Amino acid sequence: MANFYYLLAINLSLLTFYLGVLIYALPIPDKGVKRWSGILIKDSILSFIIIISIYFIYNYINNLANSLGGSWGYFNLWLTNAITLSISTKALLILLSSLLTKVPLGSQMISMISPINDALTAEIIFLAGLWGIYFIVNSLGQTILMFGLVLYSIPFRVARDAGAWFISFILVFSIGLQIMPVFITNIAESSGVNLNNQAISMGLTYINAKAYYRDNPIKNSLIYVYTYNNSYNQIAIYKTDNNGNIISPIYGNEISLPSEVPSYFFSVIDDVAFKLYPFPLYPYNLSFRNNQEYILYTNNILYENENYTLAFEGNNGNYNSFTNGNTVYIYGNTGYVEIRALDECVNNISYSNFVETKGTWNFNNLEGIYYKFTPINQSSNSYLEFNVNNCTQPKLNVKYSDYANNYLGIQNILTPSILEFFLLYYITIPLIYFSLLISITYGLARLLGGRRGIIPRVI
Repeated sequence: MANFYYLLAINLSLLTFYLGVLIYALPIPDKGVKRWSGILIKDSILSFIIIISIYFIYNYINNLANSLGGSWGYFNLWLTNAITLSISTKALLILLSSLLTKVPLGSQMISMISPINDALTAEIIFLAGLWGIYFIVNSLGQTILMFGLVLYSIPFRVARDAGAWFISFILVFSIGLQIMPVFITNIAESSGVNLNNQAISMGLTYINAKAYYRDNPIKNSLIYVYTYNNSYNQIAIYKTDNNGNIISPIYGNEISLPSEVPSYFFSVIDDVAFKLYPFPLYPYNLSFRNNQEYILYTNNILYENENYTLAFEGNNGNYNSFTNGNTVYIYGNTGYVEIRALDECVNNISYSNFVETKGTWNFNNLEGIYYKFTPINQSSNSYLEFNVNNCTQPKLNVKYSDYANNYLGIQNILTPSILEFFLLYYITIPLIYFSLLISITYGLARLLGGRRGIIPRVI
């Protein structure tokens, strides 16, 4: 449907041009008629330029919002927490009011909390309206934008005002809603309200990331994320899928990180942790090209699969590996090589210039065997091979956590300054910001050619 509207807008722009040329060529010496020829030609040129430019601008909006620290996932999280907190607080006030009716002087106390209850009602209505705008912009934005272009391109300016408003509304709110939590957080922090020293002071950004070892995806691994201030502080637990994508338990491929401090990534497989480089990852140096995809890697892993079969090197080992079918070959020198697997997942192990030690390991609900191979002669090449069986993939029982939930979760806003926080973070600043978006929409609509439009008058 959007493509249909886009082509229709282009055709209407061409029709406007041809009508202008036709009127210009008519043998009618009437200035009132003739003046429309110039107007239509200028309108067609302007609408065609807007059609072409807005198509590219709209497709770049998400990257622009991401570069400013916003995203639809971020806004959705903020809005969900706002609605949840507002409804929960209102329900608590209603319960308190019903209890106060049964105690002396209860009516006086009810009158004190009644304004807060009314404010919460207005806040819930505002947030519900904001959710409706979010749904329209996020789900139907492209179609509405193309429809606005069609109205804008109709000859004789029949629907130019409406078209300019549709275009302005979608463009402004597409980027404005995504960066709304960023704006609110920065303003609230600058006001001196202690929102959350554990999370909010570290900021929030989103990236798409993949984990690799030696150009191979790390499959079915836990990804622990830390910040560091004299000691490591765990802020999130993610996982990887079979393509190496780091997955959030809430937002899928889009993972949340602090934006103001570096993050330290570890891949944890079979109770062994591997640093993922760059170590640490500085989010403020991220490039937002290619949908913000970022590659994290380790060279210590020699082999790994989705069934928790793992081979890695240690103590500055210098080993290489390759596979042929279900057989893994490892060769090199110095350090050591270790294989970890669930019971009966590897067999037919053979080696040369190695000493083998064997033991067991357990990690959460997983248990298995490890084989450690230390070279007899560190300076000579050692050789190792083993077969990988098709084991039944077990389910790892682990509780994942998302940094964004710690950043904006309700459990982190129940502070002594809750009233001040609530007034600033969910009422005052959002209303100011929403009014600002409306003003920008109105200004852009006038600029594009609403009533007494600025650009048409300049042209």
